[in-house]
Formats: sequence, C-alpha cells, structure tokens
Amino acid sequence: MLPFLKPKDRSVAGLIIKTRTPDEKPEDQQDDPSAAIHECSQALIKAVHAQDVKAVSAALKDAFDILDSMPHDEAEHVEPHSYLAQKED
Repeated sequence: MLPFLKPKDRSVAGLIIKTRTPDEKPEDQQDDPSAAIHECSQALIKAVHAQDVKAVSAALKDAFDILDSMPHDEAEHVEPHSYLAQKED
C-alpha cells in the first residue's frame, strides 16, 4: 500500500491536537435574511463618503445580485390595465 493511502490512526506521542470549533455568529446576524443587504448598504455608504466610484459600483452590483437571488413573484404584481390582466379575463 502506498504511504499516503495508509490510514492515519496512529497517535502522535507528546503532541496534543485540538480541533478548532467554528466561530459563532453574533445573535443579531443569525439566520437573518436581510443581513447581507445591510452589509451592502454599509459598504455603499462608506464608498460614497470616501468618494470611491469603483467601490460604489461594486456595492451596487453586490446589492443587485443579493436582491435578484431572493425569491420574488412577478405574477402577484399585475397591473389592472396591463396586457396580462386583460388576458386573464
């Protein structure tokens, strides 16, 4: 058997190995769907104050990508005088 395919179940003498626990999220950001757009908003505000055109563009693009990836229904927002509303009658 090749050396890198051997199982590594041997213990290391004199070395304490501890696995790192994952970082915990702050309570206000746990599973908050609007946290990402809030981060983009903060980045946009900082970029505007710094008058950084590239950073503003990047913040706007990130915000658009986040908002576009959220679920949305266009069918619920049919205008009463639109073609789709007339077609349903």
